[in-house]
Amino acid sequence: MTTPPAAPEPFVPPEAPEALAGLTMPLAEAMRTQRAIRRLHLDPVDTDVLREVLALALKAPTSSNSQDWAFVVVNDPAQKRRLVRSYQRAFKLFGWFARRTAPDEPTRRQLRVSEWQREHYHELPTLVVACYRRTLKHRPVGWPQLRVSSFYGSVYPAVQNLLLACRAVGLGASLQTLPLWQVRNTRKVLQLPPEMVPVCIIPIGWARGRYGPTQRPPIDDVVHVDRFGNQPWRSGQADKIGRGSP
Repeated sequence: MTTPPAAPEPFVPPEAPEALAGLTMPLAEAMRTQRAIRRLHLDPVDTDVLREVLALALKAPTSSNSQDWAFVVVNDPAQKRRLVRSYQRAFKLFGWFARRTAPDEPTRRQLRVSEWQREHYHELPTLVVACYRRTLKHRPVGWPQLRVSSFYGSVYPAVQNLLLACRAVGLGASLQTLPLWQVRNTRKVLQLPPEMVPVCIIPIGWARGRYGPTQRPPIDDVVHVDRFGNQPWRSGQADKIGRGSP
């Protein structure tokens, strides 16, 4: 008679001091092991932990030091449902089409993770909506591309700070834009003033997935020097640079 496998231990969220101790992680380690974590435990995240990772987000630079950002932290389940209802409907159709056209198993596996998140979006512990104040210099007139890049360049460094801080303390997080595809709905639900633009949404919770080394193309495949197509690093120098040698 075989012994049934033991039930997994229930997840117990770490206490705030234990989690925040992770902020001593070396920056390079956090960057090398950061990845988008979409499967999250549904347990709430301690407010002290959320406040600290958001405080670190605000240390990022902004265009002209404007600091015109706002972060809407959504914890209320009913508010979450209102925020992502239209996205959940749209993704259901998208997921059906994507499954039929997925070329390989890794892609299908990623789709399954995204579908799990879509089904549980309103249950995820915290949704952080990053917003930025649109001023006259950001409006699409004159040199629109420079204005748009200035706008997004002022908020995404803060988002990356937030993602790295989440990685250090063990929170799962990922930058997403598709759930905000109906901007008018987002504005209505969050009661945003007209000048405040929702830029992305970051679901946050204790990670169910694993952080660890990520697979990326070699640096010599993607770096061009002086002009596109000139890739002198394709020589053996690339390995020395990647190891941090002088």
